[in-house]
Amino acid sequence: MSATTSTSPDGPALGIDIGGTRLRVAVVAADGTILERTARPTPAAEADALLASLRELVEEYPHLPVGVGMAGLVDPRGTVRYGPNIGVRDLPLARELADGRDAPVVVANDASVAALAEQRVGVATGNDDVVLMTLGTGVGGGIVVGGQVVLGSGGFAGELGHMVVHEGGRKCPCGNRGCIEAYASGTALGLITRERLVDPDLVTSLREIADPTGPDVTRAAADGDPVAIEVLTEVGGWLGVAMASIVNALDPDVVVLGGGAAHSVAAIALPSARRSMAERLVGAAWRTPPPIELAALGDDAGVVGAALLARDRAAASPIPSA
Repeated sequence: MSATTSTSPDGPALGIDIGGTRLRVAVVAADGTILERTARPTPAAEADALLASLRELVEEYPHLPVGVGMAGLVDPRGTVRYGPNIGVRDLPLARELADGRDAPVVVANDASVAALAEQRVGVATGNDDVVLMTLGTGVGGGIVVGGQVVLGSGGFAGELGHMVVHEGGRKCPCGNRGCIEAYASGTALGLITRERLVDPDLVTSLREIADPTGPDVTRAAADGDPVAIEVLTEVGGWLGVAMASIVNALDPDVVVLGGGAAHSVAAIALPSARRSMAERLVGAAWRTPPPIELAALGDDAGVVGAALLARDRAAASPIPSA
């Protein structure tokens, strides 16, 4: 990547998406267009190695606002309290990266910044109030209200995957029971399927697989396997239960479904989710349910959203030139 610089409030920003295996990096224009991009492996095991790699990246752009998105709990000061896929705890990442810079650094949850990207330049463009649910190994989420991403008083808002939809239900990786993550994630697809295969009378191609996973289920459903279709329909129903609670609480313009598993489950799970959500909305007879749309930005949502959040922060609290 070249050493692009800009001190203009309408100039570009640097977005970084810290994934469990890859660091995605992009220079992003004010309109969300990616001007430059690169990627490198994430040194996920050690905080020092991660910091060194990130410093090397941001030092190429000393005058650009920097936004960083990563999975986990990030407080308002940009301290990563807990990263489930990264070996860091209580890491003051924003402070470490901002040292010596003349532009701000902001760090936030990756799904929160993805929600901002979809609201500003993605499928939800033109809507002020947007909720994003992400489906992958787990379930994540982000909330935009009045055109601004909601991070919460502690920075932990948007953990939609841990809404309890079934009290005392399946164990969730977070330690609670009955979270939507335990019923609608890619991991849950395989679990639900294996539970059904206990019935010896079920006829399904999935029985030929020793330990079926989420991708196995979606492929079988695409081939017309009835058990796989039933599993995806059930998952969609649970998603609708969670979405109804979200809509009852926030009344968004649109609910966006994103993440690595979203497109593969959408054909079957989305109609089920729409029905399930509509049935549970307060005042259903007097309102139109918000649409549920598939995210448009894919893997770019994290870097774009992080950069846009950094631009917002720079506009709100500009750092004066020396």
